[in-house]
Amino acid sequence: MLHAPYFPYRAIKNRPYFDAFMALPKEDRGWDALVQMALFRTLDSFGREHKKEQRPTTCAMNEAWLSDTVARFFDGGQVVFHIEPRLKEAFQASDLGDATAEDLKFPFDVFYVHLGADLGMTFNAGAARLEGVFINRSQEGQVVMTLAGELVDEPSHWGERGLESFTFHFAKEDLDKPLLLAARAHLEKKSQDPNDIPELADLTGFAEAERNDILETWKSHDEERRMHAANVDVVLECVRIAANALLYVSQYPEDMASDYQDGFPAGFREKIERSDGKTRERTLSKARSAGYTLIKRVGQVFERAESAEGGETPSPHLRRAHWRRQAHGPRGSLRKLIWIRAVRVLGGTHRERPYLIVDGAVSTAA
Repeated sequence: MLHAPYFPYRAIKNRPYFDAFMALPKEDRGWDALVQMALFRTLDSFGREHKKEQRPTTCAMNEAWLSDTVARFFDGGQVVFHIEPRLKEAFQASDLGDATAEDLKFPFDVFYVHLGADLGMTFNAGAARLEGVFINRSQEGQVVMTLAGELVDEPSHWGERGLESFTFHFAKEDLDKPLLLAARAHLEKKSQDPNDIPELADLTGFAEAERNDILETWKSHDEERRMHAANVDVVLECVRIAANALLYVSQYPEDMASDYQDGFPAGFREKIERSDGKTRERTLSKARSAGYTLIKRVGQVFERAESAEGGETPSPHLRRAHWRRQAHGPRGSLRKLIWIRAVRVLGGTHRERPYLIVDGAVSTAA
């Protein structure tokens, strides 16, 4: 089976500032240093005459966020979630309801959710094909999501790879809001022109030179604002699938299994299984350098159960899967999120019901 390495492993190979960062003395390898290197080296890659143009600024800002995210990913265990196709398809048609960022349980501090290019989505005004999303909770309490993928057109130099990612945040004040509403509000806020915001547009208190500098800075971020506006639909779909995956894993942990990624070379696999300790880690490190890694595979139980149930009777429409807060505990005083799978209405063979995992297989609640 032909297989391309997951985005995190490709990203560090085609960005020379990662090599430069690793060449620094260990005591100097702070995240702040990496972010600054990403900013300045990306701008330098465009050449001096292009530094004041909007595209270099956008690429540099994207790279700054990405470098921090990728560093956290490699420092935090290199956890990759791979969602099986039928479960991913179910998530695409699953409403998040009133689930909030506070409802998301983070099994790891930072991880990468592989969505797959088969979704056919692009972002950054069509510059990149979506492959997956990094998720982490920042030290300030924000939930940070970084979309990642492959450029549609081959870049003329590595700095243009800044368009391979796009980062947005759920601010602290938005963590208790429904996920899709919070994501849309953030993107709309970031796409606003400062000239249209009364409290920012009044520059009468500044000297002429300062006003010109401020206006020039605003102008340099015009493209970045346009991309926030253009990315609304793809970001919301990413939030839908990734949040569904996190909610599902927290409710049905038995359907998450440690596994080798598709196409993992047999030689590496045998050596890893025969060894332990430092020898095993060295072999795994070599495999990762070649673009292969261990993953958390989500949805195999779901797929087996769906196949065992067989096809459903054709019907006029399908009621979407969705998350619902269900009463539990003493006298129903507590609430927990449960996933109600899709149900065929008028002619379907299955009534609406939540999934449960029993003895390693998906069954349904009575």
